[in-house]
Amino acid sequence: MGAVRAGLNWRYSTREMMHVIRDCDARLIFIEAKCLGSLAEQVQELAAEGRVVVGFGGEHDLSLDYDRLIASHDGGFSLPTLGEDDLGAIGYTSGTTGNPKGVLLSNRNLFTSLVFNNMVNGYTKQDRRIYVTNPAGININTMCMNMITGMPTVLENFQAERFLDLIEEHRITTVTVVPTMLRRIIDDVKTGHWDVSSLRQVCYGTMPATPALIRDAYATLGCEFLNRYGVSESTGAIALLDNPGHQQALAGEFELLRSVGRAMPHADIQIRDEEGREVPRGELGLVWIGGDTIMQGYLNLPELNEKTVFGKWLKTGDFGRMDDRGYVFLGDRQHNMIVTGGFNVYPNAVENALAERKGVAEAAVFGIPHPQWGEAVVAAVTLSAGSNLTAADLDRHCRENVSKFEVPKYIVVLPELPRGNTDKVNKRALQDMLSQPGGVPWTIDKETV
Repeated sequence: MGAVRAGLNWRYSTREMMHVIRDCDARLIFIEAKCLGSLAEQVQELAAEGRVVVGFGGEHDLSLDYDRLIASHDGGFSLPTLGEDDLGAIGYTSGTTGNPKGVLLSNRNLFTSLVFNNMVNGYTKQDRRIYVTNPAGININTMCMNMITGMPTVLENFQAERFLDLIEEHRITTVTVVPTMLRRIIDDVKTGHWDVSSLRQVCYGTMPATPALIRDAYATLGCEFLNRYGVSESTGAIALLDNPGHQQALAGEFELLRSVGRAMPHADIQIRDEEGREVPRGELGLVWIGGDTIMQGYLNLPELNEKTVFGKWLKTGDFGRMDDRGYVFLGDRQHNMIVTGGFNVYPNAVENALAERKGVAEAAVFGIPHPQWGEAVVAAVTLSAGSNLTAADLDRHCRENVSKFEVPKYIVVLPELPRGNTDKVNKRALQDMLSQPGGVPWTIDKETV
């Protein structure tokens, strides 16, 4: 229809929502009734700026309602002619390192990603899908897979028992989750009564899965597994560890589960040094992504664009390496690297080591200021149901599996980890909590110096 769609995540704060609205100069805002509280006090302010706010999905006190507008329309509509390079959508990043950034996506970006992601997943109109990760960001493209295949798609916030009810009720064949969700699903299936025999495929991403989790998932769910990697700026997934790759890993090549797979057909992946030169296979460097799904740039951020976008190549900010077979192993984001006592620590490596310990559900590793070391390595951990691991147990495990300078100075066991707008762990929130003046808000179970 010619309009450019920009996602407004319901998990954003009011300040972040207003930033997004003004950053992209939204003229028409659709908001679900149950989310209206986030902007209730700003509606008049938005109207004064010439913006139209429309409510939907329940009772609300806005003057315009989506269903009533549709019912009152006469049906006449003229579609404009659009080009491949015209702007199609603006997806906003999670905002964990500042204000959410607007990612400009062309129609070519969106269509290319839809076609190739459908192809590698093997979706057909016979499939039925649940999509539970954030549909407000770039994932709107993933959410729209049904537009090409015609498969029914159920949108639902994640709650394990409700999720399993929907699989059984609608005979769902394919789902997209993150590993922490997968763990909860497996635990509930083992102790419950759900029929999940319709499932043929589970897609996951945002973090690697441990061999123990995948082995348990195969035994419990009996379907195929795909790990996909992409960033907001690449319009979705550009690398894939397919089901044969998972089987190969469980047959003995466990290291493959630490990879995000190989480049998908529509994408190029290179590992380069700080000067932008490609490094030999096996060496650590910065991940660069190329292809027709690379964003057009960030909205209103020209200086950042100059450092990030180079034609059809994107400098991601992720560290990684590529082996001789093309498998990509991610290290961590550049800004996540911890410098402690002069040593560089990549949180991903310590998180992987902790995740291998039976009884650990999830681990987040980050740095906080330390008077002696510059930064102290900190691990926040949640435990699996029934686990009684202590921080001292985890300390011993780390000392046996990572370098001495990588062993966390502090280990904190928590009931849950704070999450951001895309369901990833919000490390900035953890850092803020532990860096507060006057001490940390939790009891420190263990301190090593």
